[in-house]
Amino acid sequence: MKKITFVFAFAVSALVFQCQSGEKAGAEDTKTILEGSWVLTSDCVKNPSPSPVAWLVISNNREIKSCYKKTSSVVKGQMSKGQPEGNYRIEWQEGPGSTAQYPVGGPKLNLFGMTTEGVTVCYARLPNPTKSLPGFCK
Repeated sequence: MKKITFVFAFAVSALVFQCQSGEKAGAEDTKTILEGSWVLTSDCVKNPSPSPVAWLVISNNREIKSCYKKTSSVVKGQMSKGQPEGNYRIEWQEGPGSTAQYPVGGPKLNLFGMTTEGVTVCYARLPNPTKSLPGFCK
């Protein structure tokens, strides 16, 4: 009888642990992951084709750098979450701050929209950043 009770208690413990682990995984799955490399797009709604003149690189969902091809310039910044979910604030080391939203352009486009001094531009995630980022931006 003691063995049956022990096996039953062990099975219940394993089941409870598995359910708790599943809840954590589910919570992580719903977290927006912005980390990666992004390229400027030609439009935020209709035509998300990339325009390789500017890039964003986001690390740890907080650190961001903006790269601009014409001047080979790189500006770093810090990104923080705003309310509601999907809104962000970016403080650049140089220049005015920006606001950002993700996703922009509807559920199929999943663009990262950034507004600085009233001008909004959008970035699309790069599928292969090591080949697509220019050397000065890496």
